[in-house]
Parts: sequence; C-alpha cells; structure tokens
Amino acid sequence: MKNLSILIDSTLFSYSQIFFSNRRWFGTLILIATFISPIHGSIILFSVLITNLIALFLNFEQNKVRDGFYGFNGLLFGAALSFFYKPNEYFIPILILFLLINFFINTSIENYFAFAFNLPGLSLPFLVSFYLFVIFNRSLKIFEINTANFQSLTGIDFLPHSINLIFQDFGFFILQNTIVAGVIVVFAILLFSRIMFILSIVGFAFSILLMNFLHISIDSKTGILMSLNAIIVSIALGGSLIIPSNRTIFLSLIGVLISSVFTIILQAIFQKFNLSVFVLPFNLTVFLVIYALKFRERAGEIVLLYFKPGSPEENYYYHKNQKARFEKYKYINASLPFNGEWDVSQAIDGEFTHKKDWRYAFDFVIKDENGKTYNEPGLNPEDYHCYGLPVVAPYKGKVAKVIDGVDENEIGKINIKQNWGNTVVIDHGQGLFSAVSHLKKHSIRVKEGDEVEKGDVIGSCGNSGRSPEPHIHFQFQKNDKIGAPTLQFPFGHFLVRTGECFELKSYDFPQKDDKVQKIEINTKVKEAFNFEYGDKYTLEYEKDGKIISEIWEVKINPYNIPYIESSTGSVATFFNDDEVFYFTSYIGKKKDALYHFYLAAIQIPFTTMKNLRWRDSYPVSMLANIPVMILSDLMILITNPFEASGNFEIDETNDGNYVYRNKIEFKGNGIFGFIKLYRDYLIEIDKEGILRVIKCIQNNQVKCEFKFVMEEAQ
Repeated sequence: MKNLSILIDSTLFSYSQIFFSNRRWFGTLILIATFISPIHGSIILFSVLITNLIALFLNFEQNKVRDGFYGFNGLLFGAALSFFYKPNEYFIPILILFLLINFFINTSIENYFAFAFNLPGLSLPFLVSFYLFVIFNRSLKIFEINTANFQSLTGIDFLPHSINLIFQDFGFFILQNTIVAGVIVVFAILLFSRIMFILSIVGFAFSILLMNFLHISIDSKTGILMSLNAIIVSIALGGSLIIPSNRTIFLSLIGVLISSVFTIILQAIFQKFNLSVFVLPFNLTVFLVIYALKFRERAGEIVLLYFKPGSPEENYYYHKNQKARFEKYKYINASLPFNGEWDVSQAIDGEFTHKKDWRYAFDFVIKDENGKTYNEPGLNPEDYHCYGLPVVAPYKGKVAKVIDGVDENEIGKINIKQNWGNTVVIDHGQGLFSAVSHLKKHSIRVKEGDEVEKGDVIGSCGNSGRSPEPHIHFQFQKNDKIGAPTLQFPFGHFLVRTGECFELKSYDFPQKDDKVQKIEINTKVKEAFNFEYGDKYTLEYEKDGKIISEIWEVKINPYNIPYIESSTGSVATFFNDDEVFYFTSYIGKKKDALYHFYLAAIQIPFTTMKNLRWRDSYPVSMLANIPVMILSDLMILITNPFEASGNFEIDETNDGNYVYRNKIEFKGNGIFGFIKLYRDYLIEIDKEGILRVIKCIQNNQVKCEFKFVMEEAQ
C-alpha cells in the first residue's frame, strides 16, 4: 500500500515538475492534457511509471522518487520519442531500454551538478538521452521520423493569433500537437501561480518583439522554439528558481534575450543534423545565469532559491518572512556575559574607543535610578555598582587565552601599556571566539584549555587596562589573539527595559544606553514546548455540536528539521534554541488546530516575566483571504502591499497558570491601508508545564477553542 502511494505521488509530481510545481492537482491536469492524444498520453504515462519503478526497484531515495525527481526526465523522454517518431513493434522495448539509460544519466547529471556546482540538472538529462537515441536510431533506422513537429498549429477561431501562439507553446512544452492541451496547461498555471502566468506572458511578448526586430517569422520553427524557450526561461529566472521581485522581471528579460540568441545559433547548427534544439537554450541560459549569480559580492534583491520550492508566491512569502524573522539568526545562541541588569555605556561604533577594527564591541556598566554608575564619593573601584560582580561565559567552549595579574587602575587613570587588562578569550567553535576584558586582578577562575558551559562564571568585573572606571569590555572575534579585530555577531536573546516594560530582542545588538539583561528561564514553560521526536498530543474541539479530535505527532524530516504532523495532514516545522521556541513554516488547512497553534505560538520565549513584550511577523499567505491573496500575488513583483505581525505579552491566572497572549494584525500598505484584520490568540500553560488550551478570539468573541486532553511521550 505504501509503495502504491509513492507510485501515485511520484507519477503526479513527475508531471507537475515540468513547470516547477509541487501540487498533485497540477500534475493531474498536465496528465489530462497529455491524453488529448490518447496514444501519446499513454506512452508518456508508461514512461513515467517505468522510470519511477526503476528508481524504487534500485532502492533510490523514496522522497526523491515521490517528488518526481526521476520521473520528470523519463516523462520528457517518452513524450519526445512519441512526438518525433512513429511507433512500431519495436517501440516499447526500445523505449524501456532508453528509459533505463535516461535514468542513470539523470541520476549522474543531477547529482554531479548538485555537488559540483550546486545547480539543478533541469531537463539536461533528457536532452542528453534523447540525442543519444537519435544517433542510435540513425545507425539502425528502426523508427520513421515524424516530420510534423514544432509547426504552427490550427488555432481557436475566435481567439487572436498571439493568444493561440501562447496556447501552442504551452502545448509544445508537453510535446502535444494540439492547442487544447496548451489551454489546459495555461489554466493549470493560472490556478497555481499568478506570478508564473505573468512571467510567461512577459517572456512570450519580449520574444515576439525580438523576432520582429530580427525579422524572424513567429510561425517558423525557429520562431516557435524562441518563444517556447523564452516562456520557460522567464518563469525560471523570474520567480521559480529565484525569489521573485521587481529586479527578477528584468533578469527574466535578460534571460529571454540570451536564450533567443542561443536558439538562433543552435537551431542553425542542429538543423544541419536534423536535430531539434527543443529546450536546450533554456537549460544553457538558466545554468549560465544562475551559476554566474553565485559569484556576486552580495545577493541584494536577486536571491537564489535556498529552500525546497513551492509556487513563486510561496517562495516570496516564505523568503520575506524568514528574512524579517531570522536574517541575523546564528546557530550559536550567545548570551550576555553577566547576570542581572546592566547598562550599555558604549556600543557598536562607540564615540570613544569602538572605532575601525574594534567597532563591533560593547562596554557594560551598572547605573542606579539616578543614572550614576557609583555610590558617593566614587573615588575607588569598590564604589562602582558593577565592580567585583561575576562575569560569565556567553556560550560553551574552550578557554583559549587568559591574561591575569594586571593591576587595577585608580579611578580616572588608564593603563595603555596593558591596554586590554585582565582578559579571557573563549573558543566557541565554528571560527567564533569571544573576549571579555578589564577583569578584576586574580578574579579569573579558568585557565587555558578549560572547557566552560554557557553561564559559567569566568571572573569578576574589574578596572584593569585601558579602563578609567570599572566596566566590562566584550567582543566577538575570529581568532584567539588578545585585542584582535572585532566580529559583528549578535547576542541570541536579551531584554531591553523601558520604564516598567521589557522588550525581547532576538539575534540582535544592544544600543548605547540600553538597559539589558538575559531572559529568566522558566523550566516549566520550557518543558511545555519541549516537543521531542515521537511525542503525541491529542486536542479536542467542538464543531456543529460534535466533539472533534485532532492528533499531533512530532517527527523529523530527512533534513533533520523537526515538525509536528496533524492527523489532518497539516505540518508545522519548528526549532528550539533552549531559550525560545519558533515555528518556521506551516502547510495545511486553515481550520486545523495546528494552524491556530502555529499562529498563536510562532515565537514563545521560555519565561514568565511580567511586563515582557515582543513582536514577530507572519507570511501574508497565512492570514489573507482568497481575494486579498490574489491581489497580493499580482502586486508583489512591484511592491509588498500587505504585512502581518503578532504582538505578544504574558499574563498569569488566579490559579497560577501562565497565559501567552498574541494580538495579530493584518494590514494593507499605501492605497490598501483600508484592509485590516485583527485576531487575538491565547495559550494557557498550567504551573506544571503542561499545555492546556488554545483560544482564538475575534470581535471580542471566542471563534474557536482547542483543548489538550492527552499528552504521551513515546
């Protein structure tokens, strides 16, 4: 049963892969389009099934098989064989033989391009296999060539010629000599992605302009191949393999220009050998452009796809949300090097000593309610609030360098000969080091080679080196040298106090005069969000007078990313950095309990501090209705018309339970400012660290309520 499911999915995804889609329904529509010609469609389906069965039989990775990774090129080969050649009694055995050859070529090229160039193989394996077959057939003359290929087709009478040409090109993508197939493909693309549809029209229109300029007939074989390659190049470079933006429109036009030149040159060469260039110009153009873009100094607004693709719109919303939330994220979650609340006396690009190579450093002191760093008279180090307080390791690592024995300065005096004073440098691995300087003489508790954990006391705040008054100098750096140039590297999480309120900052940098401290971890809240592999949760909610159950299970995907999967099929990925829980994505229905939990708990710090506030952002697609979503899809190549954010705070109930509140705001920008949506969520956690309730409140009424009724650790 499992293999049957994989075979069905792999078949549908093989069809959808032709247009960079990951939807079964899209693959189904393309499959239907191929059966406008039943014999042709049957040969294509047979080719897909054989290719996927070969992959399963040889124990290739099932996820790749399911995703159509192998079947896609097999589909194209089978389609090309029945498009360019007339079937006879040898057709099926020869087809199977070359599907086997195509499979190994596909596997080799795809993996070589992935490892050597970090590029997709696209349809190059199919082209290599097909050209080998052409040579094979010319030697043995087994099949008669079908000369009626890539010729202008009879269009739909009431449609303009240009529209018929678009349908014709989309039909030729699946090697169908019928306009109807193209109509079905265009319909599928329009449903799947408005951006993809717009890009295809832009690419087609630009290719027509080029043909008119170069005096190439749009109905000639060269003209048809130019527009066909232009469409798929525009789709790939405008939004399917690159995150769509207003810059990618121009990149797609550059790609169309290059592919058109390639088409003209290659067609002139290939027609001498009676070969079709088909989508070879597309492959060469995309390889050339994407590979060249990898050598830029910075990505800017043209960002290569760096995650498993969806539609161009989904790629855009995911990237924008990831950038807004995790642009500064680092795998090393370093904390402030002290306990309690301290003040930032000098930050990045500080006005005194944080210049040039040392610009990314921080100085910390402690001020009282009057803004003073000392008790009167302030003439001795001991008068200063921070003097002698413990300094801690910001992250685990090995002590790389220690300097101790430097005398403490008198207030107002500095020691420039021993500039850094008593210092500890820690190697945190992965090329990251931290240094804490101006420590108190003989207060250092570690020695070189010692292993330390995050939060271990390593010494005390002092007044040694270039330090006119007691303070901590802290910096990240790339090596273990005392006084090395600083490295711009964020602190994982810290709180900034303004009056009586605290704001959570994540993977950020303290500013001058900020009052900062670490998160006070509540172990019970941490336990509540400690989703481990195999854990199961059951939720119940009422719908139409009936109690409905939804079961969640914690799993890990092949990329070692943990996720929660609902019994409804919905999936939410997450990660936990020991201080904060994050949801990173959600795929599924917007009525499921998991969807509401994703919205309610997109970011939860493991603390119950009162007066704490924090914000996070959501992909627009998670909250917009269908009309607004379509409007957003049509606009994002020009501007970002909508945004969605959550505003969080923590309460405590009378019986000691903790309530995390989230006020979500969805709003339009500019002329769309009248579009607004507000939704409140709350999550209740009992004092034993168990999740109890998720509530969604809209217009002061409880819209839905989900209760955790059982939790099992497997």
